[in-house]
Amino acid sequence: MRVLFATWTGSSHLFPMVPLAWAARAAGHEVRIAAPPSCTESVGGAGLTAVPVGRDVSGEEMARRTEGLGAWLGETAPWPRDWARSPETQGPEVAAVYTALAEKQLVVADALVDDLLAFARAWRPDVIVHDTVCYAAAVVGAVLGLPTFSHMFGSPMITRNELEGMTGDPLPGYTALFERFGARPPEGPTGWIDPCPPQLQWPAAVERTSVRFVPYNGSGGVEPTWLREPHSRPRVCLTWGVTAAQVRPERMPPTFERTLKVLSALDAEVVLAVGAAHRELLGDLPPGVRVAESVPLSLLLPGCDALIHHGGTGTGLTALAAGVPQLMFPLAPVLAAFAERVDAAGAGVMLDPADSSDVEGIEAALRTLLSEAGRTRTTAVRTAMEALPSPAGLVPLLERAAGGR
Repeated sequence: MRVLFATWTGSSHLFPMVPLAWAARAAGHEVRIAAPPSCTESVGGAGLTAVPVGRDVSGEEMARRTEGLGAWLGETAPWPRDWARSPETQGPEVAAVYTALAEKQLVVADALVDDLLAFARAWRPDVIVHDTVCYAAAVVGAVLGLPTFSHMFGSPMITRNELEGMTGDPLPGYTALFERFGARPPEGPTGWIDPCPPQLQWPAAVERTSVRFVPYNGSGGVEPTWLREPHSRPRVCLTWGVTAAQVRPERMPPTFERTLKVLSALDAEVVLAVGAAHRELLGDLPPGVRVAESVPLSLLLPGCDALIHHGGTGTGLTALAAGVPQLMFPLAPVLAAFAERVDAAGAGVMLDPADSSDVEGIEAALRTLLSEAGRTRTTAVRTAMEALPSPAGLVPLLERAAGGR
């Protein structure tokens, strides 16, 4: 069987699919990962074969086609706490944001679809697995009549950005993308693969196939020796994630500085996890802060007692898989949607980013997380995640869809 994976960007959307790609390859199947040129290094770093398709789309180019994403990036007043339960009912602001998100993805799809279709016609895959908003892959599946699986990236909600109001007919631009190749948009993919554990998921109108989240946070797997050293104080990891640091790098220094000042006043061992590209943004750090530069969180977190982060799904699910409780300061609505579910499950605490300098609030949250009850609730989520089918367990699903080839 030949399995074509496709993504439109790296890290947060590529990394969740990597374990399933590994599993398909280990089962003896041929695997290719189609991605824009800038993502191929990340694919190769995962030990997989990359196929560069199309061209990279700059943020400026997408911005010319999209407006109204300020709210999505956390630049306006926060949305209601439970908005993700039914985003289609939240009014015109939320609807406008989701339409803008779809328009952004249509810009990307237009840059990828011709090359992706040409490669698929030449390589002749039996099944396609694509990031949930990689519209170009959905077009290829429809044109070639292939089974396609939409792979979620860890978000607790499934939103149909490509539909009017998220529930109606396909947006005109989405329909036009298919009609350009003589196809019509399908009602949906063959199936939805979701690494977000069921107890964190918001309700959805589609049936999901749950898969165990297996952390992959990038290559560079050298475990620091100090992680094995005993520590008498709570070891707290602080990170702002790869994607958040790339999208809004100007937010990193003030947020880190405020939180680090608070942590330096507490009796805790602080580990700062940061990418090499963003280390220089931070300037001087308080005494005693240990910097873990470009260390995958899946290696780092098992040696920590708590995690403080921005609410990213990849970061948060990696913490849950390690059984590490987390304190979250979500910077945008989509991050708050995830953080709220972790908070409700008792495996973390969500605070407003404006409170990142609140000594008493952070101290109280850490005390809750590090308590016996906090650890027990986090362990319960981890245990439930471990009971889900592994990525290897989903390979037969792809085989059946491909007709046993």
